[in-house]
Amino acid sequence: MTAAFTIVLPHKRNPGNDAALSICLDTLKANTVSPDFELLISCAVDRPLFPAIDRLFRQAETEYLVFWNSDMFAAPGWDQVMLAQAAYDTIVNPILVEPAVMGIHPDNVEWDFGRRPETFRRADFEAWTANAPVPSGEGFWAPYLMSRQRYLDLGGFDLTGDLTGFVPKDVEFYAKHKANGGKVVRARAYVYHLQRYSEIAEQEKGNR
Repeated sequence: MTAAFTIVLPHKRNPGNDAALSICLDTLKANTVSPDFELLISCAVDRPLFPAIDRLFRQAETEYLVFWNSDMFAAPGWDQVMLAQAAYDTIVNPILVEPAVMGIHPDNVEWDFGRRPETFRRADFEAWTANAPVPSGEGFWAPYLMSRQRYLDLGGFDLTGDLTGFVPKDVEFYAKHKANGGKVVRARAYVYHLQRYSEIAEQEKGNR
């Protein structure tokens, strides 16, 4: 059977983020309903993010792509509700839940289920999603599901200029997608986000 989608996961290696990745992969394995999907992981100690995502997007062979981060933990059934809205001209965002260790996007939900991998209260989070609030807005720029062909047809991310740090290449791509007639929708799929946990400096902050 052909896989429904490919999860693309560029992972930044350090002990703290490796611990987050273990939970990330476990929740994806346990909470993904689709029987056939692919997972592409690229690991590095340090490298620009968007060239890595672009390379994995182009390497994938499925109709749909899902970008994911190491510090994002899926709730049960996330894939089915996102796939239900998948289309060539549509980017599908889930509902991102964050503990507010830093500022959060206004479309995300603030709820604290733990601020480190070892304090993540997975059972509480998964139970909460059954009756969780559905915020307004189209959502955040990660994770997301989109057509691989749409990505290629639009030329992918703009990889010119300085690509170090947290550059907004995803925000720019969303704008290009919408400027070319694309839609962005929100599915009732919940994902918990530790917030920039790939960075050692963030892991060491006192409010963790």
